[in-house]
Amino acid sequence: MNDKKDDNVFIIDSMVADSARLFFRAEVKESEVSEMCIVGDHSRVRQSILSEYVSIDRNNLIMGCNVGRYTYTGPFDMLFNSVIGNFCSISYGVTIGPPEHDYNKISTHPFLYNGRYGILNNEDLLPVSKFDKPCNIGHDVWIGCNVTVLRGVTIGNGAVIGANALVNKDVPPYAIVGGVPAKIIKYRFDKEIIDKLMTISWWNWDIERIRKNGIIFTGNITLDNLKRVI
Repeated sequence: MNDKKDDNVFIIDSMVADSARLFFRAEVKESEVSEMCIVGDHSRVRQSILSEYVSIDRNNLIMGCNVGRYTYTGPFDMLFNSVIGNFCSISYGVTIGPPEHDYNKISTHPFLYNGRYGILNNEDLLPVSKFDKPCNIGHDVWIGCNVTVLRGVTIGNGAVIGANALVNKDVPPYAIVGGVPAKIIKYRFDKEIIDKLMTISWWNWDIERIRKNGIIFTGNITLDNLKRVI
């Protein structure tokens, strides 16, 4: 268990690998940070697990998340209560699983459940949980800049979320979606190739196997090439 506070880095009740790099004013609290991870300037990682080679850019808030290996974020991202797969590309200004307001009550203001405002008696405050509906982001997902993914949404493996989209419904594997609210534009590949990609699940391979099968990553995607997987 690491516990460190100085002018540059804050590590509180956390396990941080020796090879991980924490930059200026980064904070890691009640979390696990694995080998070769990066946590950028002024980013906060709380109650989360970062697998190996995860890169968190500057000014992020990562709370209650499990982030898969080699996934990276851009600056100014906010990720809440989410399971995020391996090899995901998350651009800047992305919000995943944010707290919500209950618009079915007479007011959407948080005085209904937060006693600090001193408006309602404590016994009248409504129960609330910021983490009652987790998000599940698959492997090899690309999320464009300024996207918002609402709580409880599942995004399938290989999906692409276009910039500025509002994702309020589940996204199938390898779908490309965009808009407010997000709608399916097309699929990256035909069904046969998608099925094969889902079967081989390359994102779970060790790095040596990925290296040996480099042709399927750098060449054209064809069913014949996918059938040659070693």
